[in-house]
Amino acid sequence: MPSASPLPIPKFTPCAPTKESLDYVDLVNIDLSKFDNLSTRKDLAKELLDGVTKHGFLTISNHGIPQPLYESQVSLAHAVMTLPPEEKAPYEATPEEDAKGRYVGFKPAGQLGIKGGFHKTLDHYNILTYDPENHKHPEILRPHMGEVHELIAFIRTNILRKLLALMAMILEVPEEKMAATHAFGVESTEYLRYMIYNPRTTDDNQKYRDLYLAGHTDWGSFTFLFSQPISALQILTMDGEWKWVQYLPQSLVVNVGEALELLTGGLFKATIHRVVKPPADQEREKRIGVIYFARPVDGQRLEPIESPLLTRLGIDKPLDATVDDWSRGK
Repeated sequence: MPSASPLPIPKFTPCAPTKESLDYVDLVNIDLSKFDNLSTRKDLAKELLDGVTKHGFLTISNHGIPQPLYESQVSLAHAVMTLPPEEKAPYEATPEEDAKGRYVGFKPAGQLGIKGGFHKTLDHYNILTYDPENHKHPEILRPHMGEVHELIAFIRTNILRKLLALMAMILEVPEEKMAATHAFGVESTEYLRYMIYNPRTTDDNQKYRDLYLAGHTDWGSFTFLFSQPISALQILTMDGEWKWVQYLPQSLVVNVGEALELLTGGLFKATIHRVVKPPADQEREKRIGVIYFARPVDGQRLEPIESPLLTRLGIDKPLDATVDDWSRGK
C-alpha cells in the first residue's frame, strides 16, 4: 500500500511592514539576474566591492530561489520553531556539540545556550549541509527534507558560487581559486538555520534594554538571510551609528563573516550587527528567520589569499590559523 502524502505545512503569513519612520542604512543591492552577461557581471563585481567595503552588508534581488520555495521555507521554519518544548527536547544539540561549535538541532534548553548570548525568547534549529551522522529531525520536518536540501543546494550552487566568482574578479584571481576556498562536493560545515524571536513582556524588554541579540559578527564567509517585514536587524556603521536594515520583499540580506575578512586581508568587512525590539506596530509579532551560513572548507588557511589587488593595497600579510582552529575557538 503506498505511503500517505505528507500533510501540507500551514502557510505562515508575516505581518505587514512597519509604518514607522526608521533610520535605515543605505545598502548596495546586487541584482543577480545580471550575472550571466559578462559586461553587467563586471558592474556587479564593482557593486559587490562597494557593498562589502562600505557596510559589510548588502541585499541580493533576483537571486533565483523560486517564490514557492522561498515562501514555503518560511512556513516550514514557523512550523518547526513553534513546536511545543516536549517535541523539541529530543532534537536539542548536546552540550558537547554546542561547546565544539557543532551547530545541529535546537539550541540547548534554558535561558541561555551553552555559549551564552541567547535570551530565552530566541530559539533556533540548525540543519547541517553535510551530516555524516545522519541526525534525526522532528517528525513535522522529515517529509520536507527534500525541499530543505533543494534550498541548500540552490544557495550553494547558484548564489554562493556566483558571489565567489565576483570575488575572483575583484581580487584578480582565477574563479577556481576562489571556489576552492569552499567545500563544493566535499565535507562542509555549512548549515541552514530556522530561527524565531518571540514577543517579550515590557518587563523583559526593560531588563534586556530592548536587545534580543547583542552586537556581534558572524564568523563564516557569507551569511544569507531571507529578508522579512519585521524591522529588528541593525548594523553598526563605520560612523559608530546603529542603523536599521530595511525590508526588501523576496530578497536576501547578505553579510560578510570574519573568515572572509581574514581571507581578504580586511578588505571585506565583517560588520557588527544586532537584533532589537521591533517598532510598536510589530513588537507583538513573531519574527521568523531562514538563514544560511556559508563557511570556508575545513583546513583553509585564514590568511589573505594570493591576490594582485591585496598586494597592491599592502594587506597581504598572513595570520597563522585555519578554519577548524577558528571554529573551535569560537
